[in-house]
Amino acid sequence: YKYQYLFEGDCYRLRTGQARRWDVWVDLNGRGDSLAKMANAPLIPAADPAQAIATGVWGAIAPAGIPEMVEYDRWAENLFNAYCRSIELQRDYGAMNWGDWFGERKVNWGNHEYDTTDQILIQFARTGDPKYFYVADAAARHSSEVDTVHHVNNDLVEHFGPRPDYPARPGMVHQHTVGHVSGFYPAERIRELFVQNGIGSSENPYLCLDPYNLGHIWTQGLVRHYFLTGDPFLKETVEKIGLNLARLVEDRRYKFMGHSHCGRTTGWPLLALAGAYEIDLDDRYLKAMKTLVEDALAEQDPVCGGWLYVLPRGHCYCEKRKHVGMAGFITAILINGLSRYYFLTGDERLPEAIDRAVTFLDNDTWREEWRDWRYTSCPASRATGRPGVVVMAHVNGFRIAGNPEHLRILKVAWEAKFQQLRRISSTGPGFGKSFSSRMYGCAEAAALLTSSTHLGSSRG
Repeated sequence: YKYQYLFEGDCYRLRTGQARRWDVWVDLNGRGDSLAKMANAPLIPAADPAQAIATGVWGAIAPAGIPEMVEYDRWAENLFNAYCRSIELQRDYGAMNWGDWFGERKVNWGNHEYDTTDQILIQFARTGDPKYFYVADAAARHSSEVDTVHHVNNDLVEHFGPRPDYPARPGMVHQHTVGHVSGFYPAERIRELFVQNGIGSSENPYLCLDPYNLGHIWTQGLVRHYFLTGDPFLKETVEKIGLNLARLVEDRRYKFMGHSHCGRTTGWPLLALAGAYEIDLDDRYLKAMKTLVEDALAEQDPVCGGWLYVLPRGHCYCEKRKHVGMAGFITAILINGLSRYYFLTGDERLPEAIDRAVTFLDNDTWREEWRDWRYTSCPASRATGRPGVVVMAHVNGFRIAGNPEHLRILKVAWEAKFQQLRRISSTGPGFGKSFSSRMYGCAEAAALLTSSTHLGSSRG
């Protein structure tokens, strides 16, 4: 299930919709060693970090090497080295696998959940060190070529299972699954594999076999990689993803909001559409974002400021009655999507809505004695380990609305997160997700918390 799915007898197999590309390097003079070095680490342009960040296109981050960021620089590099070591020790290689990480749900390839490409490119921008670019390049190539559906035929639609609210078409993106895209093995075999490994809480676990789940879709890393390289295939891929999402919003059949996972099925598409908008400033993407924002604001509770739904099993195990609310990280993803729309448009309704949403998130899940947030609205849920999306929600909340309590809580959580992860030695299966989810929002948080300009003003 990790490697052998790719082979049938002595043949490689590709799933319909994939577009894996290979580069062939040739040296007619036969200098193999120098050719290999050039292919593995080609020369690339790297802007001065201070100048690159001053453009504003990388968001509110700070360059590496300045006195305020020395400790963070060591921390971030340590996590990156552990990520690379994990790939090496687990041998996450292969014609279809290279550029991704393995171990989501023990047996799935991760398909770069939490936008691994973007997290690494942020470090490239901060440092100018090409080692970050090479790893991000492999990740971007993988996401665009393997995980994205470029073509659809009747066989693929039948495999996914047709849905009236979401027509199968190019631009869909696979979530973490066996073989990246599923379909190499019968569903029953995957179900047996999940049950044998204790994945899920029943004999019929969620198998992640189709690309209908919009809680696993990212474009920001691909967009930034395109702007750095000019690779037209990346632009085409982002446009396919963006057009698919825009049509899905315009059709008004897919239920983005109204359920316990809606924060991620609305928040990530908002961020993905923003990435597509950055490429060519097509107002169609901005209009689709506006529709999703309107839906989210309509469902935000006017009293507590949150989004309230009966929690599913896994988010609440209480037997007498299920709690109401949402998983904290899911609320945070929605906050981040709304924040991105605000930064693009300046919509005057959003500062108050975002401020109230972050306040709800803290009232609902923050535990001062843990210096951490609970996983969900259920009081019995575990600590989260301070996920990056929640950190980013607080960065956005403070930058937009300037609430000092949000900054205080962020600072307490950040200090605990920093202490916990100062030394990373774990490189087992699934570490790629740990890297991406930990790094998400951290460069922005570090810049905010070490900047006297930000700390001394109500809005960044």
